[in-house]
Amino acid sequence: MVIEEGDIGTESSEDDLLVKGVSGAGNGRASAAIVGRPNTSPGYWLCMLLPLALASNLVHKVRCTENISTHGMLTIAAVGMCVESLCFFLYIFCKAGLLLKLLIAFVPGLITTLLYKALLQQPWSYGLFWGFVTTFSYQNSYVRVMRACPACFSFGEAAVLVQGLMLFILNVILKLPNTLFSNQIRSDFDDLNVIMMFALFYLFAVCCLLAAANILRTTVCFYPLIFLFAITVTCSPITNPIPLITLLNFILKDKARLNMIYFYIALVVLTFLAVWWETSQEGKATTRVRKIFHLLIVLVYIPGVVYQCTFLYIASGVAFAIFTILELIRVFNIPPWSITLCRAFTSFSDEKDAGILALTPFCLLIGCSLPMWISTCPCGASDDPRILPLLSGVLSIGIGDTAASWVGSKFGRIRWRNSDKSLEGTLAFIVTTLLAILLLNLFSLISMSALKWFTAGIATLATALIEAQTDQIDNLTLPIIFYTIVNTI
Repeated sequence: MVIEEGDIGTESSEDDLLVKGVSGAGNGRASAAIVGRPNTSPGYWLCMLLPLALASNLVHKVRCTENISTHGMLTIAAVGMCVESLCFFLYIFCKAGLLLKLLIAFVPGLITTLLYKALLQQPWSYGLFWGFVTTFSYQNSYVRVMRACPACFSFGEAAVLVQGLMLFILNVILKLPNTLFSNQIRSDFDDLNVIMMFALFYLFAVCCLLAAANILRTTVCFYPLIFLFAITVTCSPITNPIPLITLLNFILKDKARLNMIYFYIALVVLTFLAVWWETSQEGKATTRVRKIFHLLIVLVYIPGVVYQCTFLYIASGVAFAIFTILELIRVFNIPPWSITLCRAFTSFSDEKDAGILALTPFCLLIGCSLPMWISTCPCGASDDPRILPLLSGVLSIGIGDTAASWVGSKFGRIRWRNSDKSLEGTLAFIVTTLLAILLLNLFSLISMSALKWFTAGIATLATALIEAQTDQIDNLTLPIIFYTIVNTI
C-alpha cells in the first residue's frame, strides 16, 4: 500500500490529525484532506461486498466457459483490493511503526499473488505483476478519489465505487484486446459488449483529462471534446461494421426491440416532465416524490431483463455515459446547461448528497445495472437465464426500498433502535419484495423451486434488516447484498 506524503498524516502531526465526517473515528491518521460523508458511519464492511458478489458467480455452473478465467482473475483482484482497504483502514487508526507500515504495504499484493498462483495456476511473475499493480493502483486511486470529492462518500462507499472502477479497467485490459483481434465470430452481445467497454473506457479517459487540465472545462473546449468522444465511439473500427451501424442493425432487426425503445422513450419524457415540474415548484422534493424514479426504474428493468436483456445491457451503459456527461457539466459549471442541472440537483438531492456529486441518481442506476455488469454471462445463456439475480437491484431498491420508504414515512410508528427507520417500513419491504417475486413466478417470468424460495426469503429478510439499520447509500449496498445471496443457487 503506497501512502503518499500529504495524503496520509506524517509522523510530526500524528496527534493532530482526525478523520473528518466519520462518527466515532477518534484520533486518526488520515489527512485532513480525506473527508468522509458527514453524519454517517465509516461503513468499512462495504469493502467486502463486491468480492463476495463476484465469488458467488463461481459456486454455480457457469454456461459461458470462455469467461471463467477472466472472472476468476477479477474475483481475486477484488479480494486483493478488499484486503488493501482493510489495511488502509488499519493504518488510519493505528500508530504504525516502520515494520507495521511495511507489512501493511506489501500484505495485500502478496496475498493477491498467492491467490493467482494457488487458484489460477499462474506463474509467479504473472501473479506478482498483477497482484501489486492492482493493489497499488487501487490504493492510490482510492486516496485520490477521497481527496478530490470530500464529504461525498463514506469510507466504505468509496471502496465499493473505486473497486468497481478498477475492476472495469482490469476487465477492459484483459478482454478487449483479445476480443478485437480474435478471428472468432462474435454474437450480438459480444459486439455490443465491446462497444460499451470501449465507450466507457474512453469516457474514463475524458474524465481524467478534464480533471488534469482546467482549460478543457471551458465551453469552447468541453463540447468539442464530447463531440469527439461521440464520433470516436460510434465510428471507430472496433466492430464490423462500425459501432453505429452495428447498433442500428441490432435495433432494427427486431420489432419487439423497437417497441421497447418507444416505451423507454416515453419513460424518459415522463422523467423529464417530472423533473421540470418539481424544479418549477422551487422547493425540495420529498422522499415519496423521489421514489417515483424508483418506480420508473422498475418499469425499465423488469421488461428489459426478461425480454431484451442484451439491449438493456447496452442501454445501461449509454445511460451511465449520459449521466456522467451531465454531471461533468454541472460540477464544472459549463454553460448553458449547468444552471438547469444545478437547480434539479438542489431540488432532488437528499442528505446523502452532501458533497459536490449527485450520488443518489448515479447509485440508483449502478445498483440496478450492477447485477448484469458483474454476471459472468448475463444475456448469453438462454437455457439458464438466471433472471432472479439479474433483478436484484429492481427487487431490493426499486420495489422493497420504495415500499419501505413510503409506508415508513406515512404509517411508521415503531422505530428501530439507533435508526430513523420503522418496523412498519421493514415489513413493507419484505412483503412487497416477496409479492413481486411471487407475481414474476405466477406469470412464468422466473422459475422458483423450494430451494430458490428459501434463498429468496433469506435474501429479502437480510436486505430489509440491513436497510433498516445502515446509514450507507441504499441504492448501492442493497442490490449487491441481495444479488450475492440469491446468486448462490
